[in-house]
Amino acid sequence: MGNCLSSDTPPAVEEQLKKLYAKYSKHLLPLEQSSLFSSLGDPPYSEADVLAKPMILMMGQYSTGKTTFIRALLGGREYPGMHIAAEMSTDNFISVLRGPSDDFIPGNALVNNTTHPFHSLKSAFGESFLQRFRGSYISNKEGEASTDILDDVIIIDTPGTLDGSGNDRNYNFAEVMGWFARRSALIIIFFDVNKMGVSTEMKSVLDNIQGNEEKIRIVFNKADTVDERDMAGSLAGLRHNLAKSMPTPEVPEVYVTSLESLEDSYKTENKTFVEWFSKDKVKLLEDIRRVRFNTYSRKINILDKRARMVRNHAYVMMKLREEQRKCLTICRRQLRPQDTEKLINSLPELYKSVQQEQNRSTEEFISVKSLQDKLKHHDLNKLPRMKQSSIENSYRKMEQALTKFSTIQVKTEEK
Repeated sequence: MGNCLSSDTPPAVEEQLKKLYAKYSKHLLPLEQSSLFSSLGDPPYSEADVLAKPMILMMGQYSTGKTTFIRALLGGREYPGMHIAAEMSTDNFISVLRGPSDDFIPGNALVNNTTHPFHSLKSAFGESFLQRFRGSYISNKEGEASTDILDDVIIIDTPGTLDGSGNDRNYNFAEVMGWFARRSALIIIFFDVNKMGVSTEMKSVLDNIQGNEEKIRIVFNKADTVDERDMAGSLAGLRHNLAKSMPTPEVPEVYVTSLESLEDSYKTENKTFVEWFSKDKVKLLEDIRRVRFNTYSRKINILDKRARMVRNHAYVMMKLREEQRKCLTICRRQLRPQDTEKLINSLPELYKSVQQEQNRSTEEFISVKSLQDKLKHHDLNKLPRMKQSSIENSYRKMEQALTKFSTIQVKTEEK
């Protein structure tokens, strides 16, 4: 009697993602560890990181409509712990996800649950951050508003960026944003049409999420609250501020709309505006739809980007060690404080050198400022010995694996 399952049956997504993680562990993770990327750049991925539902990261300055839009995506339902107000109201990072019952989960419990992709937050940012991290479980209640989106994604709500530098926070806010950005499939950055400035803390966040430009969508929200003249000035002001604040010269497309609801209802009689806002809202919702149903390819893309960042970081560390050796003599085998300072200050030039010699995109490097800050707490006498041949060998094997996985047709995710 023949096998009832055809040999042509596509493999399940989870099955392939587990194999993908095995290749990551074998080929890329050793390079992350030897080049110190896992301590100076980004913590290693766990299997839960690769298997998890895609994350959608909501960020922006306070009272720009992030939490209100999440409520709209949930069919008008409020997640446990939600608070919406004109002043800064969300002061925690909140992971909104499907759960067996509605519940509000402390950060420690969330990171200790190894089925969720948050385990490395504890070692990366410590207890101070976990006091500001929560999980909000939403069940699929019959008769309640549809929260089907949570069957496919995890939504991350974040505190609004502050007008100052954010030094009064007791954890590194910008670095935490970078952690979530690297693991997210989509990053939606909110600006309010009535306050298009980019704060010092937001500039730091934009620097730390460098390398994720293709995931970013800029939303100029509450656009139906200004008239035609004010709209033109506000939009031009936002684009100017973004051009000065983003680490890359290309400013992502700006979606101009109002996201108080998913409906085509706006607080304006201007038909041109209504058409504009409606078109941009449809584009954003289509971006979200693609994230929901293209998990497999997006996981491959995230690991592909990570592989390039790890390779480039390894080259930077190789050049940094070459510079370190120049600071030492036969009689002086340890770096002096001025040598350490000189090495850290040389990083921007080392980045440029790698970018030019290896023909690398500036978007495929971790933030130079972030690396400088971390190296201030690292013993530069103990830099790793990196060889180009070993860097390229690890990268090539990972790329070959990713290429093979990208050609595999998995069971369709489209609904």
